[in-house]
Amino acid sequence: MPIETKNVVELYLQTQDWDEVKKKVIDEDILQKPTLDSRKRVFSELKKRLVNLTPLELEHFSNASMDDVRVLSFVGCLKTYRLMYEFVLEVIREKYLMFDYTIEPSDYSSFIDSKEVASVKLSKISETTSYKLKQVLFLILADVGLVESTKHHYITKPMLSEAVAKTILADNPKLLSALLMNNDEIAYYSKREE
Repeated sequence: MPIETKNVVELYLQTQDWDEVKKKVIDEDILQKPTLDSRKRVFSELKKRLVNLTPLELEHFSNASMDDVRVLSFVGCLKTYRLMYEFVLEVIREKYLMFDYTIEPSDYSSFIDSKEVASVKLSKISETTSYKLKQVLFLILADVGLVESTKHHYITKPMLSEAVAKTILADNPKLLSALLMNNDEIAYYSKREE
């Protein structure tokens, strides 16, 4: 959905008004969804992620490649969904740094079990919701290129342009860690910014 996301951001940059963007997105079916309810639901979810991006990150969408759009959209997800951010840092990044490139079902289960202990809300979700959560998580990870596919959970490192790396760095260097940049790479971009 990177093209549709880019279109939504461009509308927002033109209007600076999320209500106006919502009306246009729904009326003109910019998200290309078959029903009014699905247009509203998808726009609401997209907006929830996009409002967490900095003005600089939003502006970068205009000239961004589709890979950069996917990365910036993912950054919005990381900033919106703490569980996703923690999974990427605590499981994917740690495995990647240890040269263990396969996410086993037990890795996900152990992570969720550890989080359920600290979260009453997470411990009360149904099996169906839990399944859907996992499905959406791996769909997003595959879209940005952190895993090979939704079926093969082999860890891969997404390619970032220098421009998007600098844009994310200006927001929060820890977000680059979630995109599997090591500390030396982050330091390299930090020095180039000075």
